[in-house]
Amino acid sequence: MTRPSRPLMLFAAADPGGANAILPVAVSLAGQGEEVAILDHGFLGRNAPAGLPRLNPPGGGDFGLWLDALGVGGLCFGTSLADHLPLALARAARGRGLPVLCVLDNWMNYAARLTMDGGEPLIPDIYAVMDDKARDEALAEGVPAGCLRVSGHPGLAGLAAEAAAADSGWRNGVRDRLGFGLEGRGLVAFIGEPVSRDQGTGPECPGWRGYTERHALSLLCRELQPWAGRLEVAIVPHPRDDVAELMDLWQTSRGALGGGLVEGVPGRRVMLAADRVAGMASVLLYEAWLVGKPVVSLQPGLVRADLGAAVRRPGIAVVTEDGQAEAAIAVWLAEDARGLRPDCRRHGAAPARLAELMRNLMGT
Repeated sequence: MTRPSRPLMLFAAADPGGANAILPVAVSLAGQGEEVAILDHGFLGRNAPAGLPRLNPPGGGDFGLWLDALGVGGLCFGTSLADHLPLALARAARGRGLPVLCVLDNWMNYAARLTMDGGEPLIPDIYAVMDDKARDEALAEGVPAGCLRVSGHPGLAGLAAEAAAADSGWRNGVRDRLGFGLEGRGLVAFIGEPVSRDQGTGPECPGWRGYTERHALSLLCRELQPWAGRLEVAIVPHPRDDVAELMDLWQTSRGALGGGLVEGVPGRRVMLAADRVAGMASVLLYEAWLVGKPVVSLQPGLVRADLGAAVRRPGIAVVTEDGQAEAAIAVWLAEDARGLRPDCRRHGAAPARLAELMRNLMGT
């Protein structure tokens, strides 16, 4: 890529969450004629539209000199708990006096995301968080108030429109494609997560949650047995799930329940086509809550407060002990759907709001 005539706005993220949070902002700014490029790295590099200019990541050396050579005038980055390159570029940008916008994508580890490389906290010019809950929790963790802005979640910007489209007619088509929730039967979406793979199966494992996906799905199936024949369960695999293992788990847990694993339909579409949603700590539970679905979070034996806090919202039951499940699921099954929650519309405006913040930081 040749050096731009105007200062370049660089976008960097590695993980899917961070990439999905900043990509709509990059697309918005590029559509307004701004000089934009994405770092060709991680999930962002693999999934950004082909029309967005890409920069190869620095191979080493002085990252500040690399930014200078390419004419970078400001950085917008998404956080990661494992890949430190975006944070390293943010440190280099701060060292060069360039404006830095950090966009958060999840409700946990607010302060830790700024120190994941082992350095001192990187305080960006703006730390954009999704809602009032995230702002308050970030403050409680010691993130300075001066950098915090409530922007909405850019990765959820299209959710309200998708929910409206589902209500207008495509929901039944998705159920037909799945083969579940037909002929008057209700449809439950269970949102999978590779808990055993990511956080282990016992307290000797770093990050141990206190439960696994096996425990959570088995608990749901046990409590739904009286409803077999009246509803079915669509299991939404996570991209990192071992599908064969998940299928085996479903077959050993399902009892008399109908349903099965979803193939070839995005998780959000399944969620919008369902009547109610269950899972553990996936952001899809929050999305379901935003559009008014009855939601239950099954985290039996939970030993990590952050995973409970991440999904706790008014109206979402968080089951942390087996003994709570029967009553919580009975209430969940009796709930009716409601309309969009106000934050759903706030997220819709997030890409434009963050694009404006980035332009203001760079004085364009």
